[in-house]
Amino acid sequence: MRLAVLVLLLICAGALAAPRAGKVVRVERKAAQVVGSPRYCTVSPMDNVGYCMTTKAPEVGDRLTVIDSQHVLGTIRITQVTSLPDGCQQNTSWMTQGTLETGDLSAPQGAIIGVLDVPVDLRTARLVNVDKSPSGHVWGTDTIYAIDNNNDGAAELEFVQYGCDDGGNQTAQMTGMCSEVWTAGRQNRGLEKIRSERVRTCY
Repeated sequence: MRLAVLVLLLICAGALAAPRAGKVVRVERKAAQVVGSPRYCTVSPMDNVGYCMTTKAPEVGDRLTVIDSQHVLGTIRITQVTSLPDGCQQNTSWMTQGTLETGDLSAPQGAIIGVLDVPVDLRTARLVNVDKSPSGHVWGTDTIYAIDNNNDGAAELEFVQYGCDDGGNQTAQMTGMCSEVWTAGRQNRGLEKIRSERVRTCY
């Protein structure tokens, strides 16, 4: 009899000690954000040559991460940088030559670019198409390269380039080329512009 009572007390104590069901708390995963000072260059996969338009010159030893519409193709280490002259002597156009350190560039799919100062995810990053420009310009007036860094279907980084006037306004009567870099903002606020620059068109 005493044994039966002891077992009953232990069962009751265990029931009282059991944790109560609580609320289910959803933890939102933030989009993978790209940090740094992003720049891009168009890349020739046949000879590892890059063409870059930026006020900050690429440097020997920099590494271009090459991306197409499917994945990261590989990494090019820059071995030579040549300034491409223009009528204004701006030093904003560059040709790079390099050696392929990793990957294979022999069969790119769709558009292909190389990025500098962009710590992309080597497993998931790819170029994606977008249906509007973050600049708000009429669709089709901007050249856009958009990178989906975490394979969620949305771009976390966009390079935007368009013809502009002396004040940086988009126009068909351009006197220069304007470039902008947009990245995913915090707390799902959409894309935020982190840098813009203008290069005069000189002949």
